[in-house]
Amino acid sequence: MKTRTNRVWRRGFTAVEMLITVAISGSVLVAILSVYITCIQSWHRTTLSISTTQEATHCLDQMVYGVGTGFGMRAAYSVTNLASTTNWILLSSNFSGLAWFSYNPAKTTVTYSNASKSQIIGTNIVSSTATSTATTVNIALTVLKTDGRYSESNTVRTFVKIRAPMTK
Repeated sequence: MKTRTNRVWRRGFTAVEMLITVAISGSVLVAILSVYITCIQSWHRTTLSISTTQEATHCLDQMVYGVGTGFGMRAAYSVTNLASTTNWILLSSNFSGLAWFSYNPAKTTVTYSNASKSQIIGTNIVSSTATSTATTVNIALTVLKTDGRYSESNTVRTFVKIRAPMTK
């Protein structure tokens, strides 16, 4: 005679199955978190780099094309470079009068000035060079920004050909 055995099926997971699931989930979570942190760091460095480039480019744009209603070096008929070993001053003579751009390494700024106003057009500029001839001007600006543990610098250069040089 055959006897029937009643098996009771237990529902749920064993401890070993739970440990394996937690280990796999933890590994996946660590990998995702690592990728996320790397992306955030990359985004932060890239944003800082873009900011330094924009700041240097904006300063050079104002020097070349003008500040407000004042003309820049592109409209000048003469540019005189009063450079020293640490800073420079570019005197720009144009149809609206005399204007000058000056670099102060102690304040890390570039300033625009004319007879009626003076304003800072560039900040965080750690080094700069300006060379000029009778018909050309070369300018290079290096902007450095630090935010937390990240530090980025960018150097931007421009070459200006004076449109209407003064003839003698």
